[in-house]
Order: sequence, then structure tokens, then C-alpha cells
Amino acid sequence: MKPEVVHERFAQYLKDRDLDGLGSLFDEDAMFVPGPGQKPVYGREGIKEALKPYLALPSTMEVVAASVHQNGDLAMVQPSWRITSESGTVEGKAVEVMRRTSEGDWVYIIDNPYGV
Repeated sequence: MKPEVVHERFAQYLKDRDLDGLGSLFDEDAMFVPGPGQKPVYGREGIKEALKPYLALPSTMEVVAASVHQNGDLAMVQPSWRITSESGTVEGKAVEVMRRTSEGDWVYIIDNPYGV
């Protein structure tokens, strides 16, 4: 499995409004930066809370990984993304660090969706 699979799953879980699914994409001790100027959120449960607003309206997400650098069980990924809902479109260029689990899945260790 490639790290980019996480993006496919994220988009599907967002479309399905599946908060537990989204949470499963993050390591227990992961860090998430909710937005420019905002303090990072740590831990899967805190990240799920930070992601709740994204589930308020039905939406679709497109993600394109511009750069993937893998070193063993770690990967640095730089994707561009766009979320579209009835309230408009939000987009960004992320910086991410992922880790391959012992089961072969990839999870976020650091997710900085706005790359700030």
C-alpha cells in the first residue's frame, strides 16, 4: 500500500461524514494543525474534535499528491487538496508525515493541511 491511499480514504470518510473513519487515519499520538495561526491539536481524539466542523455539511474532496518521499516506514507527503460543499470551496497545500503500521496501513503522524 502507498501513503497516498490515506488521501483516498480521507476523501471517502469525509464524503460519508464518518468521524471514526477519519480518526482511524491518525496515529494515537499524531499532531494536526487545524489552520493558519491555530495551535496544533495532539492525539487521535483531539484531532477528531478538530475535524467535526468539516462534517457539518455534505462535501467532496479532491487530493493530488504532488510529492511523496518514502524512507522505509516513514513518508513525507506534499498534497494539494480541495473540499467543496454547498457553502463554497476550501483548498490548500499540505505538509504531511505518515508512518506505515505493522499491519501495512499508513497513518498520519503530522498533518498540516495548510502547510503553515
